[in-house]
Amino acid sequence: MSALAALRGALVACLRQDAGLQALPVPPAIHDGAPRAAAYPFVEIGRIDTRLLAAVPEEGEVSQVEILVHSRKTARGEAAEILDGARTALAGLGAHLSGHLLVNAGDPETRLERLADGRTWRGRLRLRVVTEPAG
Repeated sequence: MSALAALRGALVACLRQDAGLQALPVPPAIHDGAPRAAAYPFVEIGRIDTRLLAAVPEEGEVSQVEILVHSRKTARGEAAEILDGARTALAGLGAHLSGHLLVNAGDPETRLERLADGRTWRGRLRLRVVTEPAG
């Protein structure tokens, strides 16, 4: 399995199986990509930019991952709570990687903003993830 496929699968599994996210007053649905007509709130795995650490894949890869939170509450509180829960959940990302080892997951950056529709809050978590093939 490619590092990108393993990372995508690990992100989805990590967020879907996190007890903290599931314990929120309204647990968010977790989607790999932007869903059509999804119920709010929801989390989507957004953009993943990956590059090799060296000239060959066996040396590992570094990825910039985006996790997007969408909420339609009147204030940003729900989006902020889900975003914080997602950041906490991703501490367990390494346990969900298949065929690859998590070397580092750090340098998180978060942002909360109201979208142009005036109804939707979007939280964005960007995270740098370094992996290498197992074995």
